[in-house]
Order: sequence, then structure tokens, then C-alpha cells
Amino acid sequence: MSPSKGVLFYGPPGCGKTMLAKAIANECQANFISVKGSELLTMWFGESEANVRDVFDNARQSAPCRGGSGGDVGGAADRVLNQLLTEMDGMNAKKTVFIIGATNRPDIIDSALLRPGRLDQLIYIPLPDEPYRWATS
Repeated sequence: MSPSKGVLFYGPPGCGKTMLAKAIANECQANFISVKGSELLTMWFGESEANVRDVFDNARQSAPCRGGSGGDVGGAADRVLNQLLTEMDGMNAKKTVFIIGATNRPDIIDSALLRPGRLDQLIYIPLPDEPYRWATS
């Protein structure tokens, strides 16, 4: 079985999923490339897929690297998903690119992204409890 290429943080909005991903990258002394799903989708045919390729090219050049990512424009979401899966499967063990996804809607994530060798670890990030919220503000 191939090693995991990523993890998916999920939890309610505002619980610090993205901040945790950045902290992990910092602790590992890795580059962090933040990508929002809405930044990838465009109305031009093929451009969304090119955006995904560009993100992965950038990550491979910046290795070691960690990445974080969060509408559908003319069916582009399916094409972007396919390009994302292709890029994840094309990463080899020599490149130290690890994907950290963050979402508050794990129920709508395509199951192909969650299979072994992709984002196969799901970690729930709860809201901090009240004493911790007061301690950090």
C-alpha cells in the first residue's frame, strides 16, 4: 500500500483547521501553499484544471511542502476533481508533498479523495472549550 499523501481536517467553522495546518507546516519547517477551492474554478474550459496543475507544480518545486485547500462553474468541479486526483496519484515518494485539506462539510467530499493513498486520514477538529477561548484571547 502506498503511503498517505494527505489528511483532511474537518470541524465547525472557526475552530482553527487552517491555522492548525499552517502550524504543522511551520513546525515541520515546510513550505505552506494555501489554496481555496473557489480560486481554482473559472468559467473558461480547461483553465480550472490548469490551475490545479500549477498548484501541484509549485508544490513540487517548493518541496518539502504542505498544502491546504477548501460552486460549480459549468461542470468544472468534476474536471477539477479529476485533475486533483490525477496530480495526487502522480506524486511519487521522492517528492515530499503532503496535502492537508480543511472543510466544515466532510459529507460532501467525493469518496475518491478519501481512499487509501490520498486524503485517507480524517481528523475532527472541535471548537475550543470556553476556558481555552478565554486563555488565548
